[in-house]
Amino acid sequence: MKRSEFIAATSAKTHLGDGLFVHFDGYHFILSTERENGLHWVGLEPPVFDAFICYREQVYKDAKNLTDDE
Repeated sequence: MKRSEFIAATSAKTHLGDGLFVHFDGYHFILSTERENGLHWVGLEPPVFDAFICYREQVYKDAKNLTDDE
C-alpha cells in the first residue's frame, strides 16, 4: 500500500464509543467529539500517544494489584 493510500484509508473518522471519534492524519492521532458548542479535538503526536499508552498500561498493572478496603 502506498503512503497516500494509507493516509486516505486512515483519515476517515472511526467511532470509538461515547461520541468519541479518531482518525490519523499521517502524524497525529486526532480525537474529536461534537458537543452543543461545536467540534472539539485533540491531536496526539507520536511521543504523546506513546506516553498515553504507557499510562494506560501502568493503570491496568496497578489495578490488578488492588485489594478490597476492609
